[in-house]
Amino acid sequence: MKHSILIVDDDKLILNTLEKRFSSFDVSVKTARTAEETLEILKSFTPELVLLDLLLTTEDGSMQILEYLKGQPGLADVPVVILTNLDKPDLREAFLQKGVKEFLAKGALSLDEIYNHAMSYLEPSK
Repeated sequence: MKHSILIVDDDKLILNTLEKRFSSFDVSVKTARTAEETLEILKSFTPELVLLDLLLTTEDGSMQILEYLKGQPGLADVPVVILTNLDKPDLREAFLQKGVKEFLAKGALSLDEIYNHAMSYLEPSK
């Protein structure tokens, strides 16, 4: 069984790089660049994991996505990992209180490290 993830980032280069990395390991990947795109995708797709950029093009886009996920019965238990280059303790705390599993620093980790962190949240393939 193929794993499925949703990657949300407003930086097209980061989005494409992560999509290629995960796809090369037989992971089904959907991508979105805005909160609106993400919410539309989530109406018909249930990922096993969401990698979510901390600050999207709108100030509250990431929190809007997280609140939507946690409010939907079929999505509430999907792990969410934040990807960011920002060190904002107040935002970090707010997101952790809402159920985010982990914060990963994009610039401090290699693609392999991001991949390994993400895959640690997925059940082994059957």
